[in-house]
Amino acid sequence: MIRIFLSLICIFFVSSLAFAQNNNPDVYDATPQRPTFTSDTSTTAPGTLEMELGTVISEDTFVIPITFKYTPPTTKGIFHKAEFSVSFDTVAGIESNNKRTTKTGNLLSFAIRRPIFEVKNFSVAFAPQASFFLRDEKGARLGATVFTAYAFGLNSVVTNFTFSNATSSSASNPAQKYDLAIDVSRTLGNSGAKSKTGVFSGILIEKARKQDSVVSLLQGINYRVKPNLVLDLAFRQVGLRTGNIDYQLLTGLTVNFGRLFK
Repeated sequence: MIRIFLSLICIFFVSSLAFAQNNNPDVYDATPQRPTFTSDTSTTAPGTLEMELGTVISEDTFVIPITFKYTPPTTKGIFHKAEFSVSFDTVAGIESNNKRTTKTGNLLSFAIRRPIFEVKNFSVAFAPQASFFLRDEKGARLGATVFTAYAFGLNSVVTNFTFSNATSSSASNPAQKYDLAIDVSRTLGNSGAKSKTGVFSGILIEKARKQDSVVSLLQGINYRVKPNLVLDLAFRQVGLRTGNIDYQLLTGLTVNFGRLFK
């Protein structure tokens, strides 16, 4: 109950900032990439700063992940529509043997996501990425993701294929890892509240070298309160086929704060 209360406090605080931003005539649509397994090919509006804030709640875990995204206002060149992002866990609480440990997350992740192919209903993007361990492990994980998005009517299908490699491998940090994620989503209508509401479902298959694959499922809903503010709620079943399934409740939001430099 305390975890859910903290989640609502975070959402209320940032939502208040988003409503305040709407007093500014220059309001830009948020481009939510959470809490689905995939990210699509859309990027933050050029020149604007966007934040994704969430919570992950399970029986033994409480995490508050945060991501900041920024796309430079360039009109051509390699960085045109290229979105720079940084992600980390502001709070990570784990309960083990009736003892709770609360600290910041141990990974700091960077990515550059850029569309590379676009036609009417289909697009492809690519993102090199790097995650650096702040403790517990050594070195970093380096890799890249290929994104595809296909839209038809009120529906869309997004796939992500990710490969990453550890600079210093260990039992909990495999040398090579492949992830395949697929999400299917649908907007509930063309007008009114239904046009602001989307439902989604997804599957994530993770395969580390010399380890069995791990399958996770997800179902969720999001709602666009304002053009620059989207709320989300999802339920995950993590670690299917391993015999040790973790059930997670995810809450959060995406807010676009407008142009970083006026």
